[in-house]
Amino acid sequence: VEADEEEEHPAPADSVVVAPTAADQAASAEETKPFETDESAAIPPPHPAYRTTARISVPAPVPMPAWTDSEVARLLAISSQLASPLSPW
Repeated sequence: VEADEEEEHPAPADSVVVAPTAADQAASAEETKPFETDESAAIPPPHPAYRTTARISVPAPVPMPAWTDSEVARLLAISSQLASPLSPW
């Protein structure tokens, strides 16, 4: 009898309608059949536009000259002479 009364009185315009959730719509355990051991879900391969290939490029190392200690000392001496405030040039 109550169901008939609810149908006669529609919900007011400002009422909230609750939609069923995904959990409500999901098939229950009784409705689904488990996979057998030799079965698998058929998943189609992704569209080629969505495939990504990892590409990592490593630049080749730049060859560095092997400076000897005497060359380093000579170059430092030259650079310090050029920057000397006592230099007339």
